[in-house]
Amino acid sequence: MFSRAGGLLVAVCLLCLVPACAKRPSSQHPLVGGKAPLFKATLLDDSPFDLEAELGKKVIILDFWATWCGPCQVALPVLMEVAEKYKSQGVEFYAVDVGETPATVQDFLVERGIKLTVIMDRDGAIGEKYQVKGIPQTVIIGRDGTVRVVHEGLSPNLKEELSRELDEIVPLQVARSDR
Repeated sequence: MFSRAGGLLVAVCLLCLVPACAKRPSSQHPLVGGKAPLFKATLLDDSPFDLEAELGKKVIILDFWATWCGPCQVALPVLMEVAEKYKSQGVEFYAVDVGETPATVQDFLVERGIKLTVIMDRDGAIGEKYQVKGIPQTVIIGRDGTVRVVHEGLSPNLKEELSRELDEIVPLQVARSDR
């Protein structure tokens, strides 16, 4: 019998074997247009994270990933680059590691010289809330807490798609917060 985290990990592993992780248009994902599921978690550095405390201040990018996932490894630097480009406009990027130990994630980041904020989802509870069926899955949450975009799988045009989406979301969010 699988634990909840073990079952999620097996499902995620199997779906990563599907070509391009069965990419589905973000507008079809059931979370788009609704309020982002709230959660509290621990970051890789063992500090606490509360999504609710971040809402209203920033546009949040959550990327569900794992160190063993090839498409995730390709997407991660693209996501980091795009997020850095929009950071001064209030965009914050968090990598949500699915089911691994902090030591595994830390070793991966050190080996590749990557510095990023990692939320640990060791039991799969956050992934369940975000209906993660395969990784990578990238979620963009507006300042108002609404899920604006969900990317399932790896798109060959990820950089362009994210940039276009953030160009649409960030000015809209800034204009709303100025009122």
